[in-house]
This record gives sequence, C-alpha cells and structure tokens, in this order.
Amino acid sequence: MPFRGISGASAGRRVETPIRAERFRADLQPRSIGLAGLDDTENFRAIHLERGEASLRLTDATPLPLLGPVMGWFPWHEGMRLELAAGAQGCHLALGRGTLNRTLARAPEITDLRFMADRRLLLRLSGEGARMAPTVSACFAGILAETLLPGPLSASVVESFLRVLLVQLQRGQIQGGASGSAAGGSPALANRFTALVEGHVRERWTVARYAAELGISRDRLNDICLRTHGRPPGRMIRERLMIEAKAYLEQSSLAIEQIAGVLGFSGAPQFNRFFSQIEGLAPGRYRSRHRSLAQLDHEAVSDVDDALYSWP
Repeated sequence: MPFRGISGASAGRRVETPIRAERFRADLQPRSIGLAGLDDTENFRAIHLERGEASLRLTDATPLPLLGPVMGWFPWHEGMRLELAAGAQGCHLALGRGTLNRTLARAPEITDLRFMADRRLLLRLSGEGARMAPTVSACFAGILAETLLPGPLSASVVESFLRVLLVQLQRGQIQGGASGSAAGGSPALANRFTALVEGHVRERWTVARYAAELGISRDRLNDICLRTHGRPPGRMIRERLMIEAKAYLEQSSLAIEQIAGVLGFSGAPQFNRFFSQIEGLAPGRYRSRHRSLAQLDHEAVSDVDDALYSWP
C-alpha cells in the first residue's frame, strides 16, 4: 500500500500533508517497508509497532529487532528497511527535515527536542510505559485520519500530533528530568546524556565518546551524572545495556549469539562475561530460569519494564 497523503483542492488551493502515513499489517507472510513515497533528501520515520515483531535493517550495522508494543523514531537513510514478521501490525509515518523544523519551531522545548529527534529512539509501551500508549495510539490515528480525509488546516493539525509524539518520546528518555533547563546547564546535559545512551547503547560507545558528543570533558560528564543520578556514567551505560539484554532474553526468540550481535558485543563469549559479572549467571541460564518461572505462573510479569522506567 502506498503512503497516504493529503491531496485535492480546498477553496481553489491544493491541500498538502507535511507527513505521509500508512497502517501496516503482515498477516501470514513477512513484509518489508522502505522509503516509498518520500521526496525530501533527509527523512525521518516514526513507527508504532502495536503487536508482533519487526527488524530494522540498517545500512551499516546489525539489524535492530523490535518487539511490540513499542514506538520507534529513526532518522531514515537510503537502504534502510523495516522488515515485519508475520502477525506484526501498526502504523508508520514519514516526514522530511522541513516538516520537523516547522514542528519544532513552535515548541518551547525546541533545543532538547531537536537534539533528540536527530537520533534513533525507542519508547516501550508496556509495563509502566503503558500509560503513554493511549496518547501514542491517538496521535498516530489522528495523523492517519488527516491524511486519508484532509480538511482546512490539516497541516497544522498533523504537526500538532507530531509535536505530542515527540514530547512523549522525550518523556520516555528522560524520567523526572527538567526539560525547561538551559541548554548548557547540568540537568539539560544529564537529560541529553540519557537520550544519547538510549540511542546508542547497542553501539557500545565509550564514556569519552558520549562526552565528546555532548561537547564536554569526561570529568565533567562524570560529575554531572554523580550529582544528577548518584552514579557514574559508565555504570549507567552498563545498567541500560543490561535492561536491553534482559528484554531480548525474555521476550525474543533470538539465539544468544544473535542477541550478542544486536547489543554490540564481539560474540557470545564477551556477552556471557558481561552478563554473568552483573547478574551472577550466564544469559542462557537466565533465559531458562525466566521461562521456567513463566510456565509455573502464567501471569508472571517481567521485571524489565519496571527496570526500564526506573532508569536512570
């Protein structure tokens, strides 16, 4: 199905949409989504995977598995594709840099939102994140409705929905942060650090790399994290990586070697050492124990979502 866009005339003028939207559903067979329908050279994609599994195929990196319900935000480049497993369904949006700039120009949180929007981000919509799921669903549905049946000021309505989605993403990256802080202040830098970790935790960036991206020294980043979160940045990065590791072990069917690759490890042995040092048992044993407990208690709830939303 091609992207739905606003077309036609209103009072003699052509009505256009700033965003292309489409619902997707892979019933019995997998499906692949690329860049069809986009004209801008610089694009962004927002994906709401309501249920099922998908994989984001990057141009130069290991595929990124996605487990619904989740919202993803991705700067989109030529060659990238979203591959849907059978049974996956949801909605995706495509927009250009111009639309993003217009949307952010009206946002009081423009500095933090612009910094965030240039990076890959995921917002889990289960566990404590379920409280954001209705808003995310309503925004995607509203944008889709405006593209299917446009009316006066549709572009403004769509950009308003997009702004709400971006704020929801920011809320998911910064739990309890101060979004109104000055761009160079410690709270704002702490918020930017956690947003960077969310976007690059699988790439195994060093603390020095994060500090360089923020334009500050490693010592200053260490001081900011200690004062804001009570622990150093290296520990925060490891904690976030462990949350991601447990999510894949508990919720996906990927082999240990595949999970190691997704999380940026050189192989299963390195991943095993990392996981065992923190958790006290190997990832394979952790997965077996979790499945055994789940069989004993069908309604057993994972600790992953609670851990995710208590981080940082």
